[in-house]
Amino acid sequence: MGELLTLPIFARIDEYAGAWLIDADILSAYFAAIKIEGIKAHFAAQSEPLAVVEKQEASGKKISIIHLNGLLMKGRSSMGGTSTIEARREIRNAANDPDTDAILLAIDSPGGTVAGTWELADDIRAAGKAKPVWSHVSGLGASAAYWAASQTARITANSPTDQIGSIGTVQVIYDRSGEAEQQGIKVLRFATGPLKGLGIPGTKVTDEQAAHVQQIIDSVQVYFDSAVRKGRNLTAAELNAVRHGGVFTATEAVNAKLIDGIQPLSKSINDLARSLSSGGKQRAELVAALPMIQHGGLPLLVPGDAQ
Repeated sequence: MGELLTLPIFARIDEYAGAWLIDADILSAYFAAIKIEGIKAHFAAQSEPLAVVEKQEASGKKISIIHLNGLLMKGRSSMGGTSTIEARREIRNAANDPDTDAILLAIDSPGGTVAGTWELADDIRAAGKAKPVWSHVSGLGASAAYWAASQTARITANSPTDQIGSIGTVQVIYDRSGEAEQQGIKVLRFATGPLKGLGIPGTKVTDEQAAHVQQIIDSVQVYFDSAVRKGRNLTAAELNAVRHGGVFTATEAVNAKLIDGIQPLSKSINDLARSLSSGGKQRAELVAALPMIQHGGLPLLVPGDAQ
């Protein structure tokens, strides 16, 4: 955990334009809001990251609760939400804090950008090797947020109607060549390769360019799938049944092995504390249940892997 984590002090426009691990309907709503407000005003807005940390004591044990709320992006976003860099910093601090016995991620998030999500999940796995890390979803735990949750030893949801999953990757590129043609505008693209300048307004998105974007999305999804499958101990068939990109109610998510139960946050905190107070056997079982993935590297599942 020696990497220096620095938070960008400017809006990372490239993050908005790239691939997302987020529920698609919510992504559409975010960008509709940007259009209404005006892009200049939106990116000029400043917001504080929401990786809020609190400590609670239960059964004589101290639990660090780290909130992952709203949109997950590396830097500070005018859309609000949580900076994954800030969240990673707090997770590392809690893992190294002798005054913290365990960590609980309190999640209410639709997901966010691909950028920063792998690193967040990696730090959650690393923290789990130091002390137990559980997660609790209240409202929504989708896409990037679920990727993060899946790397904890236990996941609970607050109510049967909470939404879980959305295991998928999405990127939207607009082909405005027809619009430009209607306006009598001819856009000439001069570039050093067929993929350079992909998505420039007024230019046609070629089949080769579309295939390139799909390849990137598929490559990201391999990591997402691998993390969820290993973190939740799913078979290939079980993973395939839940990776359609949609969300499940919490009740459905229990049946699909995406979460472990439905109960209030207070009970999850108490259960986590009692698991520590019960002695070495249950703690050892928790540690043994964690995904055996080395910090800094995530093995990929490829077709033909053992079930």
